[in-house]
Amino acid sequence: MAHSPPGSVPVATSNQSTDSLCQIWYEEHGRAVYSYFRFHLPSPDIAEDLTADTFLKVFHSATRYDPAKGQVRPWIIRIAQNTLRDHLRKQRLRQFVPLGALGDLESDSPSPEERLLWEEQVSRLLASIAVLGPKDRELISLRFGSGLDNAEVAEMLGIREAAVRTRLWRALERLREVMAEDGS
Repeated sequence: MAHSPPGSVPVATSNQSTDSLCQIWYEEHGRAVYSYFRFHLPSPDIAEDLTADTFLKVFHSATRYDPAKGQVRPWIIRIAQNTLRDHLRKQRLRQFVPLGALGDLESDSPSPEERLLWEEQVSRLLASIAVLGPKDRELISLRFGSGLDNAEVAEMLGIREAAVRTRLWRALERLREVMAEDGS
């Protein structure tokens, strides 16, 4: 099965097409799912495991995906949200990411010094995000961690796109305040 043009969504109809479809979905959305988990989890290994669990669930429910009900990325991220909730419920993990666990996040910094500065900035940012309320953290992780656009976030949260823009603006303002208090 070849990649579909943007806007068209293939639907699984047989085992072979389900395999191909899930492979395409993993290639197109796997990094977004992993990044979503990294905003919430202290370990890249756990994020990788939950990404794999998510796509296993996607594989098992691919035939139930209905493109008429929405785009595929929000559907997959919704499965990732449920996977994360289940994991946190089981593990009772704090939603804080320590500096030492950030080695796997992508960086364009060419030198070790720039990499260290970047990691310090990310650490301050994630520490500040951890201070925010759960709704603000979720909104920021969906928008920036998973790379969903405002329309996709609106679809996931069941609210209007204008409400996403407003809530995101307010969440980012609260984040700026937290970072200013910390001198970041």
